[in-house]
Amino acid sequence: METPDLELVPKEKQALRLARKGAGRLLRNRFRVLGLTRDVYHKLKGNEGSLKDALGTTLVLTRLVRAWARREYRGIPWKTLTYAVGALLYFVNPLDVIPDALVGIGFVDDIAVLAAVANALSKDLEKFSAWEQEQERPKDLEEVKPKRRLLPFRRKPKA
Repeated sequence: METPDLELVPKEKQALRLARKGAGRLLRNRFRVLGLTRDVYHKLKGNEGSLKDALGTTLVLTRLVRAWARREYRGIPWKTLTYAVGALLYFVNPLDVIPDALVGIGFVDDIAVLAAVANALSKDLEKFSAWEQEQERPKDLEEVKPKRRLLPFRRKPKA
């Protein structure tokens, strides 16, 4: 797959480039990738009204990444995966080009990045959607489990 031509302003392109770099590191640990997808679902649940334009696109990207992390779907090129994870990292980051805390406009850049990435990856997303239909998998937000913090270990207090 060649590098997609994303229709983004320069600051968004730069932020997505940094997110893709982080995506490469994140993809080394599939459990962290699953944590990212959980974070995306929770952000979507809390902001469904503001994100109605990008809800479908974001859900497809998230399900694609989750299926890859669960080792259920492997028919995805690495570059596609890094773009998808990069876009999701950009989405969950509250301090992006336009901070999400700004009511009314905070998600504009997130929607633009998600839409541009989904448009660039449309062929791979169509293949995934066809695979997903064959699997008859649930596609809504209701299957998301409550968020929990996972601590690798607890240290014993010093005596």
